[in-house]
Amino acid sequence: MRLKLALLVVGVLVAVAATGASAADFEGDNGACKETPGEQQLLRCPTGLVGEEYEVEIESEEGSGCSPDYDYFVLVGTLPPGLTLSRDGVISGVPASAGFWRFWIHNHDLTFANGGPGWCVRDDTSEREFSIHIDPVLAIENETVGPATIGRAYTETFVAKQLVTVNPPSGSNASASWSVQGGALPAGLALSPQGLLAGTPTTEGSYHFVVKAQDGSRTDVHEYTLNVRQPLTVTSPFGPALPPSNEVGIRVAKAFTAAGGSGTYTWALASGTLPPGVVLDPAQGTISGTPQAAGAFPFEVKATDSEGRATTSAAALTVAPRLAIKTVRLKLAKLGKRYGVKVATIGGVQPTRWSIVRGKLPRGLTLSQRTGTIAGIPRQGGRFRVTLRARDVLGASSQRTLGLVVVGS
Repeated sequence: MRLKLALLVVGVLVAVAATGASAADFEGDNGACKETPGEQQLLRCPTGLVGEEYEVEIESEEGSGCSPDYDYFVLVGTLPPGLTLSRDGVISGVPASAGFWRFWIHNHDLTFANGGPGWCVRDDTSEREFSIHIDPVLAIENETVGPATIGRAYTETFVAKQLVTVNPPSGSNASASWSVQGGALPAGLALSPQGLLAGTPTTEGSYHFVVKAQDGSRTDVHEYTLNVRQPLTVTSPFGPALPPSNEVGIRVAKAFTAAGGSGTYTWALASGTLPPGVVLDPAQGTISGTPQAAGAFPFEVKATDSEGRATTSAAALTVAPRLAIKTVRLKLAKLGKRYGVKVATIGGVQPTRWSIVRGKLPRGLTLSQRTGTIAGIPRQGGRFRVTLRARDVLGASSQRTLGLVVVGS
């Protein structure tokens, strides 16, 4: 489009032809992205670092085209992953990968038809090639350090990588030199130049310190908190595996207890198995339930405090079969003759107490409450029926009706 302008010059009316303004050229001398020696058409932008904020503004040359307020930028090609170009010419974001990228940017006029000023009548386009280097960074991998315990050897190895991608983080291990830049390590610990934090803590407390890794010109720092506590100990409510102290069908409820460490404790079965019907409460450290099978069940319980310290305690839960009277008949007795028979049981947890529930023994015979033995010298003949009960220490009981015949001598 051409505009006719009337100008009055020294009293003479002259007709002047004016063309709509052309697109702005790119600022290569004083802008953020500089001309590359030996390749003046390539503008090299500042180098970025993997995982670190990046921002650079592409500028148009002042006074050309519809600039500086009425132009916009369009990307042709590919930026480093993680970066984007705005219409205003700002390349920004967090680079996700190391490498070298070349790309083109087109600078368009914002014409009157598209919302620009009336004097910006034609979309003239300028083009320029750009490049961006994204360099790897040195990154300390250790986000935290493990907890420590007074009087116990401690080791933590720091590792640094030359990070070339962030999604996911990857790169080769770096041969960094390590040092403490601030704060204080716990008494008894030291950090070697190779990144080994080791020693035996002697004082309880929370220690804050800053570690620095350096590989050539690249560095990274990270702040840590290391908590030193009293040793974590566990007390088991269970005795040795034998003799049995539990019984099929009888509920068990016993709790492990912990001391030392920090905060609350969580519990887990580290090895072995519990009897069917019995479980470990991970919050309370309680072994509870009703055993459904007899046998010896060795296991280890692991206690972990809120800072990650852990210790284990070996235990065994031995379950006896359910108490039952095994004897099914009593041997023959003779009048006036000494008689003795022990009523046998299977299962149960000793000691067992005996009693007569129904019926009577012949005169001269008695039942031992402690041993379950019927003994004495019968003074009465005949047939006798008596119901006996055995009750063990856990409260399990068994009854059986037995017949006793007493004949003449």
